[in-house]
Amino acid sequence: MQDRIKRLRKKLKEQDLDAFAVLDRTNTFYFTGFRCTYSVLVVDSGRARFITDSRYAEAAEKALGKPFEVIVQPGREVETFLKSLFKKSGYGRIGFEGSITVDQLERLRRLARGSRLVNAGDIPAALRSVKDEDELKHIRGAVRLSEKMMALALEQARPGLREDLLSRKIRFAAEELGGEGESFPNIVASGPNSSRPHHQPSARRLRKGEPLKVDLGGVYKGYCSDITRTPVLGGSAPAGFEEIYEVCLQANQAAVKGLRPGMTGAEVDAIAREVIAEAGYGEYFGHGLGHGVGLEIHEAPTLGPRATKQRLEAGNVVTIEPGIYIPGRYGVRIEDYCVVTEEGAKVLSRFPRKLQVIPV
Repeated sequence: MQDRIKRLRKKLKEQDLDAFAVLDRTNTFYFTGFRCTYSVLVVDSGRARFITDSRYAEAAEKALGKPFEVIVQPGREVETFLKSLFKKSGYGRIGFEGSITVDQLERLRRLARGSRLVNAGDIPAALRSVKDEDELKHIRGAVRLSEKMMALALEQARPGLREDLLSRKIRFAAEELGGEGESFPNIVASGPNSSRPHHQPSARRLRKGEPLKVDLGGVYKGYCSDITRTPVLGGSAPAGFEEIYEVCLQANQAAVKGLRPGMTGAEVDAIAREVIAEAGYGEYFGHGLGHGVGLEIHEAPTLGPRATKQRLEAGNVVTIEPGIYIPGRYGVRIEDYCVVTEEGAKVLSRFPRKLQVIPV
């Protein structure tokens, strides 16, 4: 945490900010490792003040050591204290997160009257996009959790089972297997429903010989995972499905092999998109190649046609998830979880990528 605060201070200096007010709960957790429903973290060049109310007094004081100064106020006096703090500090420019609500921004304006508020949401986003070793350890745990969830899902899949009931089994497994719940609502899409990239599980029953697209993820020690596989439920795959599966797999592998630090997300996306387009399925790949993952399921950086500014760097953790979706027939997505290293992409997910046939 000291290193994260140090890097935050470096960013403040680069952007000529006197302080940063952290109100977003996810960012507060990132900088402190402490979760609560109400707090404000104020960081300047010399101090890192964690201000909360009396509900969290004992827990915060026990959890937070250097470099934090824990300030506990009765709930009704927190805003009075913050107003006095900002007034005495004489901050000229205070950074804030673009992710906060309008009400939070208006409240900050009232409390920091006299200071100029600067939307500097790119600062925590940039810091969070590069994972440290502790984060990578938790992320690996989240990946292992997601793979256990996927294995359970494919073991439970059978003809006649409804999509929504399999979805429920996955949801329960996110905690039963040692996680903190799902990182997002899972997707179970069978047969023609698999042609919908973000299908909501329905009462449709699984059928033998049909594709089954399963997209899921779990949370482990605060960090998210995300993986997709598209096996066939028993029997032979529908005509043409094996072809698009192989093309999608080649696109996945090409993007992983070609990814390097310094590339833009658009350049990595183009590698996979070219494979799919050359096979004649370019019009059936409509979404971006991937996204960053960490404390939230979608965070920086982005891999997609419009991601032309931010360049990838070692420590980024991203998904590689090309897809081909033939409306009304079927679809396939093969999604893996990668960390960017100086040598390229290291795939963290180990779940088989070759087309699987689930025995029934």
